[in-house]
Amino acid sequence: MKGIYYVLLLFGACCLNSCAFMSKMGFYNPASWDKKETGVAALQEDLVWKNAKSANNQDTYRSYLEQFPNGKFKYEARLQLQLMEADDAWARTLTTGTEEAYTLFMRDYSGSKYNAQAYEKLAQIRQKETWSRVMGINSSEAYTQFINRFPSSPYLPEASKKLADVKSEEEWTRIKNFNASNPFEQYLKTFPGSRHVAEAKAKILSLQSQDFSRAPVIAYSERSSNRSKAASPPPAVPTEPRRPAEPKEDLGEERYLAAEIANTPIAYQTFLKDFPRHKYALNARRQLAVFDEQAWMRIKGSSVKSDFENYLKDFPDGRYVREAKKKSIDQEVATILAGDYQALPGLNRKEVTPGAKLNEITIKNITGFNLVILYSGPVSERVEVPDGATLVVKLPNGSYQITASLNSDLIGNFVGKENLTGGKYETKFFLGY
Repeated sequence: MKGIYYVLLLFGACCLNSCAFMSKMGFYNPASWDKKETGVAALQEDLVWKNAKSANNQDTYRSYLEQFPNGKFKYEARLQLQLMEADDAWARTLTTGTEEAYTLFMRDYSGSKYNAQAYEKLAQIRQKETWSRVMGINSSEAYTQFINRFPSSPYLPEASKKLADVKSEEEWTRIKNFNASNPFEQYLKTFPGSRHVAEAKAKILSLQSQDFSRAPVIAYSERSSNRSKAASPPPAVPTEPRRPAEPKEDLGEERYLAAEIANTPIAYQTFLKDFPRHKYALNARRQLAVFDEQAWMRIKGSSVKSDFENYLKDFPDGRYVREAKKKSIDQEVATILAGDYQALPGLNRKEVTPGAKLNEITIKNITGFNLVILYSGPVSERVEVPDGATLVVKLPNGSYQITASLNSDLIGNFVGKENLTGGKYETKFFLGY
């Protein structure tokens, strides 16, 4: 028995030594296997990335990201995809070549290397359209506004010439029936290249000859008797003849041109307020919509309350007014929650309405101060309740953060939370609770 026992003991020791040896060599070490697998994965990722860089197209970069969404080259792959998408979008924009296409490109790829070119193309299109309208209006005011807005325009030489021509025509229309030579002499000095130069010179000669032919009559009158001299009328003073009525101008067209030259939201809003049914009203609304969209894209992810307040001020009828009001209130609530506040007493539920999706909250203020309550939830509302007043607020079901503030520097803010599930509630605000 002892012999068998020693044999078994020797066999166990050998097994243990063998296991220890194999473990030491890594055959039974899970970490060692993991390292080998990790090394293989890293080599595979490097190979896929090398192929993606070599091919340098969107498909290979997307394939890399699908295989290695958290790979070590993921940021570079995403960047290359974005650059290529911007290249494709720019090529499509150039093919389309419209004002809307360039505007959308600038909105969607604001950080692109093509942004400056898009802005220049957009400016050229707007400049060309504006020039066409200015040519149609053909007034000195229109040309002056165009020159002031586009001082580096390729149309500037033509605009300057047109302005001089129009002013020349306007001045000629004003003086052409005068009976004195001085206005025509001044006209020749001011507009030496006018097409009316010959007419002006002829008018001067005609008026001067008339003055010369009257001279003997005046001399003879001086030799007349005192009675005749006293009875003779004084020489006529040249007067400006009454100008014929001019056709009524399209003030709306002039105002639209001015709005386009200013190219600001308030300019288009003012035009639409004064001329809501004008033929250019649709153009003004379209341009205003572009400004509206651009303004909202800039601030929609903001956490600054004033950004949304400024949007509401600039676009009181904008597409995103409701969202801007909600975000403004939500940011104000977040600011209050980040500071010091007291607990707001819960609402008193007076009536349950099964299946109702709307809640009626009756608020009574007997604090002695004006009360401002903010509800931030599925919808966000700002409610102002004067002292002594009662107000009913209607809100859809959902969870709301509620803040209450009084117009007193001595009393802080109050904060609460309510889950409205349909029915009628009431709350009374008074000091001392």
